[in-house]
Amino acid sequence: MILIINNDKRMNYLSEYIRDSGLDLVQYYRDSVSFDFHILKETHYFILPFGGISESGQIANTHLRLTEEVLLSLPEDCVIFTPIRYPKLMALLKSVPRKCEVIFDYDEVAIYNSIPTAEGVIYNIIKNTDITIHQAEILVIGSGRTSLTIARDLKALGAYVSVTFRKKKDEARLFEMGLHPIHIDLMVEDLHHYDVIVNTVPAMVLDEKALNHVRKDCYIMDVSSKPGGVDFDYAKQLGIQSELAGSLPSIVAPKTAAYYLFRFVRDYIALNEKKGRL
Repeated sequence: MILIINNDKRMNYLSEYIRDSGLDLVQYYRDSVSFDFHILKETHYFILPFGGISESGQIANTHLRLTEEVLLSLPEDCVIFTPIRYPKLMALLKSVPRKCEVIFDYDEVAIYNSIPTAEGVIYNIIKNTDITIHQAEILVIGSGRTSLTIARDLKALGAYVSVTFRKKKDEARLFEMGLHPIHIDLMVEDLHHYDVIVNTVPAMVLDEKALNHVRKDCYIMDVSSKPGGVDFDYAKQLGIQSELAGSLPSIVAPKTAAYYLFRFVRDYIALNEKKGRL
């Protein structure tokens, strides 16, 4: 049996795909107050939603709390799916060991998910700036799976796109794609060039020192996981428009994003069952 928590449109669509595939599914919703421990004991796969888990264990946009008692009620061979490594979940798993699969650790999921993320970036730039993307100077911080899709799509619209890198192999890939590679250690001195900055790195990369080099009319968008890599308070003091644009796939294309997740969950379960769970 699969247990899923629906706290946004993407999770709602994921539930529909799972249910329509014929898999046994129990759903919890935003207004659900508590878990049924009889259901937990029958749960083979537990799918946690996006948005985070607070220090008290409250699951984002719900009244549900994830606690040691909840994990203890799950069978020892239950598999927990989580989008990213929520600190609270990781702490609980040290006390109550259960198998945990971090969905976005899998390249195929992250790459598929980068497609609606890139479209969301384009949407936000159009909505929040007074210039065209065509011929705009745009910096993408990070050269990972998501940033490459974002950079490629922005370049296709005619932007002059620079992308930061650390490894020489990433520099070569960026050059091959027709993008402008810039080593992240040399990034700060060039920040005044850009009309738009898109951060994909979940670490503080645009601190006070860096932001002092950013133009006042620059738009900064952070698509990394909370709390992001931008000092948003200092950016506001400087009059620079900045935002943490999380969960873009759920906003711009929840149905498509859910299907990417469904394919991963479906294939994972099929392989796991083939190995002898049932």
